[in-house]
Amino acid sequence: MFRFVHSSDLHIGKRFGTMPEELRGRLRDARHTVLDRLAAQARAGGAGTILLAGDCFDTETPSPAMLRQALAAMAGHAPLRWVVLPGNHDSLLADELWAAARAALPANVVLATQPEPIEPEAGVAILPAPCTTRRPGRDLTDWMDRAATAEGALRIGLAHGAIQSFSEDGVGLDVIVPDRAQRSGLDYLALGDWHGQMQINSRSWYSGAPEQDRFKHEGPGRALLVSLAGPGAVPDVAAVETGSFDRRM
Repeated sequence: MFRFVHSSDLHIGKRFGTMPEELRGRLRDARHTVLDRLAAQARAGGAGTILLAGDCFDTETPSPAMLRQALAAMAGHAPLRWVVLPGNHDSLLADELWAAARAALPANVVLATQPEPIEPEAGVAILPAPCTTRRPGRDLTDWMDRAATAEGALRIGLAHGAIQSFSEDGVGLDVIVPDRAQRSGLDYLALGDWHGQMQINSRSWYSGAPEQDRFKHEGPGRALLVSLAGPGAVPDVAAVETGSFDRRM
């Protein structure tokens, strides 16, 4: 059994310029403290790993203090393991961001900055598709079809981008094929970009943002607690609440 929390689109550092001034500070603080709430849900659910499927930061140039605070928060929840994927807001073009993150990287944080397998533990392979630019214009998950992993290992895809003609940025491109999990023999495909929680098929999910701020996504922020019993088994996926703000209130 391999159990993990799947989240994305934390957007740490978001300015909330359209919100009332008295709310902005509270909303920004909630983006930082959501790391603590994700860790709490992982511990409550018996998960040892948290996958962040892109847009951990709102921009490619978060302040050094903001980066240190986020990494310190993750480090403070060891031995929980964090796997952080570059998204379209914090893509690989952000050389300074990812170089600074590598220089200060806690032992329990993995940066998924290369399209190559990551093995968090024996029998588990995470296949990341880091965003190369804000709009790559191609399916970055294509390499997963050819990715070699140990026989009998769980194969977990980790990606950020549009699927089925929708995107949070309104790009409207079919970037990730909807049947990537089937094509690549994935046991689960963890997706980020769409801020509402959504199931694409039995093995492919958008986690939704852990803190909501858009009217079109009702309810509090959520993440997914995912359990994989073994290769080929259908994932057991359960929504867990992580938000401190609720647009219904």
